[in-house]
Amino acid sequence: MVRSLLAFRIVVVAAIVAAFGQVTLGGVVRVTESGLGCPDWPLCHGQLIPPAEAATLIEYSHRLSASALSVFVVAVAVLAWLHYRENRMVLVSALLGVALVVVAAVLGGITVLTELAWWVIVLHLGIAEALIAVLIVAAVAGWSTNDADRRSTFVGSLIRGQAAITVYAAIGVFALILFGAYVVGYGAGPACGTWPLCRGSVFPGGTADALQMAHRFTAVVVVSLALGTIPVARARRRTDPLAALMALLLLVTLAAQVILGAITVWTGFEPEAKALHLSFATLIWIFSFTLVALIYLPRPRDTVPEPATAHERA
Repeated sequence: MVRSLLAFRIVVVAAIVAAFGQVTLGGVVRVTESGLGCPDWPLCHGQLIPPAEAATLIEYSHRLSASALSVFVVAVAVLAWLHYRENRMVLVSALLGVALVVVAAVLGGITVLTELAWWVIVLHLGIAEALIAVLIVAAVAGWSTNDADRRSTFVGSLIRGQAAITVYAAIGVFALILFGAYVVGYGAGPACGTWPLCRGSVFPGGTADALQMAHRFTAVVVVSLALGTIPVARARRRTDPLAALMALLLLVTLAAQVILGAITVWTGFEPEAKALHLSFATLIWIFSFTLVALIYLPRPRDTVPEPATAHERA
């Protein structure tokens, strides 16, 4: 059991890291305008090994990383089936991960065939972030060896109580990521060449400028929700230090993301800054959703010794 648990931990963490790398590479593909570096799918220029051109190699590396991610996700599902069939949370999330990988692969092909239609790009990113979420669920729910004695507060208190702010913050992060993808897909990414205001205006005219400012307003809301997780983290800093750490990392990465957003504007929307901005967005999603998972998913129950019987006391 110990070896199987260790193997599961290693593979599921590797899968999460690979998924993060996949989204980051996707951001590099987008900001370098390499999305059509391979104009066909599943081959690249009709070849298994594409020509050595910059845009082609960037896009092809994104496809290769997707293949590596698929291997890790399938391995997570196999280990869950072999060793965690009694833990429904682990098994269902692992199998859902496989389904999401298949959907992401199909959407990747549709993205190329539709010549980078914005709605496919947004959906593709949403599926990628959802895959990270289900892998985090599998990791957190499968981390303990105590499968027989578990408790769950997930259904009853997900949207109420003090800790519910963590759920709202995670939802806000997810919405902000997808909204940002829509803004870029619409062509409003380079709009508003000043920060924090848009050429001195809070409510600028023009659709592109309005979308860019709406994205910034949404970011303010998400930061406010994240600040609301501080009391939750402080209340758990002794009983659940990992959850407190996730809340701290969430706030730190959000602060860094705001600074990166400003730098992206001030540097004239350099590709490197834009790619780093998307990468940090995914890190924020990882920390925010892990915080939710640590608080709400089934965790080992602290066992209280039963009183000794008269015979045992004797």
